[in-house]
Amino acid sequence: MKKLLNILIFLFIFSLYFVTFLMIYDNFRERKLYDQEKNALDLFENKIEKKQQEIPQGQTYTVNYNGYTILGRIQIPKVGIDTVILKEHTYAAMNIGSIKTYGVDLNEKGGFVISAHNFRGRTPFFYPVRNLVSNDIVRIIDNKGRTMEYSVYAVNRYVSPNDTSYLVSTDDYHLTIVTCENGGKSRIIVKAHIVE
Repeated sequence: MKKLLNILIFLFIFSLYFVTFLMIYDNFRERKLYDQEKNALDLFENKIEKKQQEIPQGQTYTVNYNGYTILGRIQIPKVGIDTVILKEHTYAAMNIGSIKTYGVDLNEKGGFVISAHNFRGRTPFFYPVRNLVSNDIVRIIDNKGRTMEYSVYAVNRYVSPNDTSYLVSTDDYHLTIVTCENGGKSRIIVKAHIVE
């Protein structure tokens, strides 16, 4: 009986240490992700946004951060989203910010798609886009120094992950935002067109 009690006490103490370790690791990981995103945003702001007036018309600046190419920045004030848009289509890139997954260059006619995780660590990342409604504003700042505003006109939820009908070319300035929901079993698709 005493042996069993000692084993139970040991398992309890071990479990406490393990849970504490997981909490510390999760906190460290969360801080690291936040810092990476903040550093990438600061770099883009310093190299592009603060120099918008100095950038010659049509000139594209390449901004690199830790091996990733920053194409621009997406801001959705209503839901508190403000992050970089990266060129690379990798899971690791999506831990830093959003990625351009399809289409023409940012802020060009023809349409483009921006994707991001719905959650990153413990914090919601792009999941709040589900709260957008018609006429909400999405701002895209590109690496040519241009800032363009897009107006939401459709928010579709529970879209099948196999549905790729939103990957289309258009004749106008068009933005589509995509993120997962329902444990990755479906997608949220937000469509927006340029504010005239």
